Amino acid sequence: MSRPSDSTSLLKRLPPVLTLGLLAPLVAEYLLGDFRITNLAPLPFLICTYGCGAVLIREMAMRKGWSLKIYLALTIAYALFEEGIVNQSIFNPEYMHLHLLAYGFWPLLGTSPFWIISVTTTHVVWSIGVPMGMTESLFPARSSQPWLGWPGLTVAAVLFVLGDGAVGRYSYQHASHHASSAQIAICSVLILALLAFAFLSRRSRPVSGSQSTRVAPFLLGLFCFFTGSLLVAAYGVGAFILHLPGTVTAVAVLALDLLVLIVFRNVWSRHWTALELCSASTAGLLVYTWHGYLVDHALHGTGGLPGHSMIVLGLCAVQAVAWIRVVHFDHNDAAGTVANETWNDSTP
Repeated sequence: MSRPSDSTSLLKRLPPVLTLGLLAPLVAEYLLGDFRITNLAPLPFLICTYGCGAVLIREMAMRKGWSLKIYLALTIAYALFEEGIVNQSIFNPEYMHLHLLAYGFWPLLGTSPFWIISVTTTHVVWSIGVPMGMTESLFPARSSQPWLGWPGLTVAAVLFVLGDGAVGRYSYQHASHHASSAQIAICSVLILALLAFAFLSRRSRPVSGSQSTRVAPFLLGLFCFFTGSLLVAAYGVGAFILHLPGTVTAVAVLALDLLVLIVFRNVWSRHWTALELCSASTAGLLVYTWHGYLVDHALHGTGGLPGHSMIVLGLCAVQAVAWIRVVHFDHNDAAGTVANETWNDSTP
């Protein structure tokens, strides 16, 4: 069999990149209810920040062997960069007039531990993890290989910087409160430490399915939906139903995060099967589906149900296609396809 040309290889590699670049902001902001379908003007900037960020994290994690610790280091660094440096929501008590730091505010730190833990979890799971799982489910034959070479990564990095520069400038100009030099410095040190850990860590060795205990994909989906629902409902339950102090709710959310990580680390292998990945991403999508209706109503009032439903139906349709592709996925054919493709770091 002849080797494919560079243009053919590029055409095969770009669809998952472009898909992840679009799904990331749609899930993170539009499905959540922060933006309505009638407000598409910010989407190009969100594609640069969320989409290119997700692509860069996915590609770097893949090159390091795709271990949980590498993924967490990169996504937590991403969350701190977006929320601590770019829009500074973790330091701005009046951010978008949402009073995000009011619950559990610590004057000494100038922030709320609850919001830091909550928004970091949101980025790790929904801004990056869910759209990445959806994309890899849509392209199961390419879920275990890099999609871009260094030229493509460079383009994604440039777009990421430009997008965050635009968002950061807008946030700075419209914010009534800005982070102090000490807060920016602490955030920057943490980000650099996480990136250094990710890039300097040894490449992880693959773990075969036979070396890990497997649980049915359906049970994995139920577990992800249940724990995800608890995470997004923590603020409402803690602040308004149980009337708990913000610090107590923050500890509860952190404990739940750790429980999920322990289960993922010890029950499912490092490289999930296509069905497991699709089940987990579907659960995350469904969590943001019900939660997004509440957020949309709280932020924008009534009248947005039809528009938000269009977003929900569109993303659910995408995931339905992913299920069809995963169910009919042939590992042998995929292995043959990958084996007959050329690959090196000069690939776009």
